Amino acid sequence: MRFPVTKKVTSLTGPALAGSGSVHCLPNISRRRSMTYPSGRQVSAVCTPLGRAQMLGVGVLGVPAMTPKIWDMFRLIRHGGPALCNIAVTNSCNATCDFCNFANGKVVRKDLRWIDTEQFAPALEILHRRGIRYLSFFGGEPLLHPRLSEMIAMAVHRGMGVAMITNGWLLATKLDELASAGLKTVYVSIDSAAISSHEKNRGLKGLGDRIRQATARMPALEMTALAQVTMSKLISNYRDLAPFLRDLGFSAVAFSYPQRARLGSSSLAWSDDSKLVKFTDTELVDAFDAVDDLRSEFPVNNPRASVADMKRHLRGEKEQFICYGGYKSFYMDWNFDIWRCDAWKERLCSVWDFENTPLVRDGCTACIADCYRDSSVMLHFAVSLGDAADYLAEGRVIAALKALANKANFVSLGAIAENAQVLSRLAKVG
Repeated sequence: MRFPVTKKVTSLTGPALAGSGSVHCLPNISRRRSMTYPSGRQVSAVCTPLGRAQMLGVGVLGVPAMTPKIWDMFRLIRHGGPALCNIAVTNSCNATCDFCNFANGKVVRKDLRWIDTEQFAPALEILHRRGIRYLSFFGGEPLLHPRLSEMIAMAVHRGMGVAMITNGWLLATKLDELASAGLKTVYVSIDSAAISSHEKNRGLKGLGDRIRQATARMPALEMTALAQVTMSKLISNYRDLAPFLRDLGFSAVAFSYPQRARLGSSSLAWSDDSKLVKFTDTELVDAFDAVDDLRSEFPVNNPRASVADMKRHLRGEKEQFICYGGYKSFYMDWNFDIWRCDAWKERLCSVWDFENTPLVRDGCTACIADCYRDSSVMLHFAVSLGDAADYLAEGRVIAALKALANKANFVSLGAIAENAQVLSRLAKVG
C-alpha cells in the first residue's frame, strides 16, 4: 500500500466538503445542518457556530481545535492505527508486461471483470467502519475502469487518503477528471532506466511521451507523481534510474519486490516463468543492496528497515517485523472479495461480511510483498501503542511498558523519520 498525498485543509470548498459549511459537530449545541454525499444521501448533524474555524484548526480563544479527522486518528491509534486496503478495480490491462499475468491477452475476454461502481459506496462504508483510512486503486490497469474517478471521489469525500497505480498510457487524457475527483497521489509503473526497454516490455510505443505529458501538468493540479519500479533484470544499474526518473517528472520512487511464484489470491501480479524476475536469492539480495545505494541519489519510499528484513528473509534469517496483512492491510478484488494480502491462498471474506469477520494477526513472514511488508514496518509503532493501551485497560502495566520498549518500535520510528521527506509528500494530513 502506497500512502497518498493531499494538502492541509485551507478552505471548506471542494469535493470533500462541498456546500457543507460547518462540520465540527457536537450533540445538543446550536443548529442542525444537512450534508449531501455524492450518492445523494443526506446526513444531518448538529453543528456549532464555530465549526468552520475549528475545522481549520483555529479552535476557541486561540486553543488548537480537535478536528474530527484528528479525533478519528486518535481513536484509531487506540486500536493499533489506521488500516490500508489495496483495491483491484479490474483484471483488464492494455499493457503486455512479461512479468505480470494481468498482461493484455493473458486474461481471456470472457473472464474480464470490472468492480461494480453502484455497490462501491456501501462497500466503502464497511471498509471505513473497519478502520480503513487509506486506499490504493490498481488493477490490471485501473484507468480502464470507466467510472474510476467516481469511486475515487467517494473515497476522498469519506475522508480517506487515496492513491492510484497506473501504467500511464491513459493518464494525460484522464488527469483533469482525476484531479477533480480529489486524487493527489499517482504512482506510474516504470520497468527500466531506458525508455526503449520500458516501452518494449509494456508493449506501448510512445508511452514515455504520454507519461511526460501527464507529469508536466500534475504540479499545477496539486498532484504528485511517483515512480513504481518493479525490481527486474531490465535494471542493470539502479543508480541510472535517478536521472531517468527525474527527466520523466517523478519526485520519488517505490520499488515493487518481484513476485516469482503464483499468488494465492485472485491477483495476477506475478510470474513464475518470466526470465526478467528469475533471480537467485543471492542476486535479489544484491538488488536490494542497490536499492539502498540509490537513496543517496534519489528519494526511495521503501523503508530501509523493510528492505533489511527482505534481505533477512532471502537469507533464511529471523526477520525483525511481522506482516500485518489481515490485521492492518488488506486486498479487495473486483468481486468485492477481501483477502489478507495478495499472496494468501484463502479468501478472508466478502466485503459484505467484513465487518463481523475476525481479523488475522498470526506473525506471518511468508513472503516479500512490498505493499504489505513495507506498510507493516511503518504501522508497527501504532500497533504497539494499541497493544499497550489494551494492557493498561486490563491493569497490566508491566506488559504495557514491554510493548512500548520493544526494539522494533524504535526501528519503526526511525524508518518514519528517515523517510520524513518522502512521507511529507505522501501522507494525507488535511
